[in-house]
Amino acid sequence: MVNAVSLVLMKGDKILLLNREKNRLPVIAMRDGETTEKCIERWTKDNIEIGAAKLIKDDKSIKVENYNINLIFIDGSNSEIKILNEDLIFEDCTFTSNINKVEEELIRKIIRRCCSLNYKSFAVESLAKAYNMSNKFQVKNSFIEFEKEKMNNNKAISLIALSLIIGALFSIFVFNYYGISVPIIILLLIITFVKIVGIKNRSILGFFFVISSLVLSITYGIFTNELFRTLNLVIIPISLFSGFLLLTYDKIPFKLATFITAFLELIVGQSIENTSKLSVEVKERFGNIEGDKKNGYIKYVIKGMFISVPLIIVLLMLLSGADEVFNYYLSNIWDYINIRNVYDFIIRVVLTIILMFLIYGLNYGLSSTKVIKVNNKSLNKTFNSTTIITVLVSVILVYLVFTKIQVSYLYLNKTLPVGFSFSEYARKGFFQLVFLVFINLVTIMTIKLKTEIKTLKSNNILNTMYSIITILTLNMGVSAIYKMNLYIGEFGYTRLRILVQAFTLFLCVSLILLLVFIWREKVLFKPIIITAMAIYIGLNYMNIDNFIAKENIKLIEKRAEIDLWYLSTLSLDAKEALSEGRKNGLVSSEYYNIWANKRVLTEHWYEYNYMNENILK
Repeated sequence: MVNAVSLVLMKGDKILLLNREKNRLPVIAMRDGETTEKCIERWTKDNIEIGAAKLIKDDKSIKVENYNINLIFIDGSNSEIKILNEDLIFEDCTFTSNINKVEEELIRKIIRRCCSLNYKSFAVESLAKAYNMSNKFQVKNSFIEFEKEKMNNNKAISLIALSLIIGALFSIFVFNYYGISVPIIILLLIITFVKIVGIKNRSILGFFFVISSLVLSITYGIFTNELFRTLNLVIIPISLFSGFLLLTYDKIPFKLATFITAFLELIVGQSIENTSKLSVEVKERFGNIEGDKKNGYIKYVIKGMFISVPLIIVLLMLLSGADEVFNYYLSNIWDYINIRNVYDFIIRVVLTIILMFLIYGLNYGLSSTKVIKVNNKSLNKTFNSTTIITVLVSVILVYLVFTKIQVSYLYLNKTLPVGFSFSEYARKGFFQLVFLVFINLVTIMTIKLKTEIKTLKSNNILNTMYSIITILTLNMGVSAIYKMNLYIGEFGYTRLRILVQAFTLFLCVSLILLLVFIWREKVLFKPIIITAMAIYIGLNYMNIDNFIAKENIKLIEKRAEIDLWYLSTLSLDAKEALSEGRKNGLVSSEYYNIWANKRVLTEHWYEYNYMNENILK
């Protein structure tokens, strides 16, 4: 029995073969005491030059006639390879000819080995597709199993162009004031997704997320609230890409752990991993011409460039002389495209390339990755129902006493004990109540999911107790909002006070949804996220700065504690209220001018923002 090594060497989608009609895979006889790796190293010295490459060895040898064959796979896609032996040739693995059944089985064994090691590359994907094993080239983790295939060539070329356009525009927009440039970029990303990936799953929630991201991006062209402009830089991409994920895959349930895992793996992970596909696609399009044909192609391209450069110079000179406006833009072309110096130009080019690769990777991944299965892990029910009932009874008793005091002294204005004033009582404890509402919400959901239920009676008792605690907690949320309103009546509005009230309102709505979850076993994640997004979009369009200024100016004559300086720190969105306050003599010119100086001087059309421009009117 002769020990030998069979080599499967890939360069992109091309496989190394012997240039003959039969037995085309290289098979190298091993010398006595020689390891598989040493055998390959010896053979490559005389036959092929290859740099650093991924080498995968199959653990089990195969007996074929008088040979004991060890399998080696080398992925040389990212290496420079030079063939030294004229008997060797690279062929497209999709169109390889005269491969016998034994060689085909060896190749299939290599594909299975790569899958078992979770080794993913364009070379392995091409090989799997060529031998009808794409359904076996699956990537598995604890939650998601998916398979990958190559993108359609026409789509890949379109994606390269669209990615380049978006990357270039982003590099121009990013270093300037964010105005209508933001919705332009978001709209282009949506168009690219629809054209390249398409709507594979008509998810209402997916449409909601995509539309929400576009609606939020439009605020950059209208409002100037610094807080929301900063938060939206995070929320818009998350919302947009979540929408893309839901509109692409129908097997991903909208549950907290599963969805976050899918987002990180299919959006973040695959986007970064598939950036390499861009360079492969460019090489396929422009680097596949070999030999004299390639040299002739390059020669004609260079010749065309030499002809084009002087021709363009002459045309520009003639056209600039024929039109003064054209001559003006030509003379100031660097200023017009917002390039200050060569370093600025280099930074923008690098940023364009990075964004181009990421956008390409994102859409390539969504287009070519198919989710096979999602393995949902159920929570272990480790809590005993009797123990939980005992704990809940004690908690309910404490909350009932607390609620009685709240109703008596806060709502019914019963006489407080000596040493307490109603204003202090109403103002204090707001944040503690909000925190307690949040803790109760999370705790009830967790306990219900992890409590082992053995009888219907135990289930009904627990559900009743959950409901009582939820209703009592809802009262805490309402009293927290009531306390904050009393506090605002004394000291006026601020952004923090409005946002905390909005958050408390969100918690109250979530508690109502929790009652449905308790009795109907409905998943809470989806309605809670929709509620949160709806409230957040409402806050963005509410123009809270103008509302704050308007309401606080009303309180100026009644309350000396109103902070006029705070009004000058508000964004330009407060123009209507502050202009009216200045006109009525309630806001001094000093504070008004400090506020008005927040205006940003813009130079380009894509920086347009309604509130920023409207300040001059």
